[in-house]
Amino acid sequence: MKLNYVKVNPVENMTIFVMDQVDSSQHMIMANKLMDYNCIHGEQVGFVENPRTMKGKSLNTLRLQMMGGEFCGNATRSLAALMVHLKVDSITKNDDIYNVILEVSGYDELLSCQVRETDEESVFYSKVKMPLPHRISKTNISFEGTLIDLNRIDFPGITHFIVDENEVNEKEKFFEVIKDKMEKEDYDAFGLMFYNYEDRFLKPLVYVRATDSKYWERSCASGTSALGVALALNKNISIEEKVKQPGGELEVSITLENGKITELYLDGKVDIVSEGVVYLEGQL
Repeated sequence: MKLNYVKVNPVENMTIFVMDQVDSSQHMIMANKLMDYNCIHGEQVGFVENPRTMKGKSLNTLRLQMMGGEFCGNATRSLAALMVHLKVDSITKNDDIYNVILEVSGYDELLSCQVRETDEESVFYSKVKMPLPHRISKTNISFEGTLIDLNRIDFPGITHFIVDENEVNEKEKFFEVIKDKMEKEDYDAFGLMFYNYEDRFLKPLVYVRATDSKYWERSCASGTSALGVALALNKNISIEEKVKQPGGELEVSITLENGKITELYLDGKVDIVSEGVVYLEGQL
């Protein structure tokens, strides 16, 4: 089987877009094949589809369906940049900013992105207005004789736990504890955001339930957003924070009014890495 694909690099959260229409029953098997080291190799796969909602259809936009039905901010930003790169008809332009509206899995409303070109034709900066969290809470968990405090941020499509990196040495074991705790919950994906408050450095670990895939991601947009929410609420102020991660920097902007998050934006670089055809062997 051969498929048209595009591989993108949103701050090294390597993402593969399948550009052909694929039956949803094949998404998980196909995604695991595409992510494998002996294929295109990436951290996640998104399927570019026709819109499903009436509003999406009226705008003639595209839908991003992630491999496990989860929501992904970096993939959303990247598809918006790709649409500008491909000069898709539905995008509009004001001055030097392209406005892109998208449907995305894990979220019921349309999302808007602002894309800026650079001097390189395959490099963009893409800013997405992120969905607001529907639940924010603090919790703790006993781990190896120590009580670990966590900020839990629930977004549509993904839940994140903000963890002080210095409090957890055995991070893989800690992941298994959280995974066991989440087993009874209805979720698409969750992330452990190990944050070093001194160095302002984030190490994202993300698990997608449908594909049973776990990755130490080079960057995580929704995880960065969750961290921004926690920082803003802990400081009780609006913030603009550049968050360093293994793959580079993402900038999160939080507007806080009367103790509530009213706006949340995520901005960063997107590189279009390659476009072409991939051949998948074996049965799907």
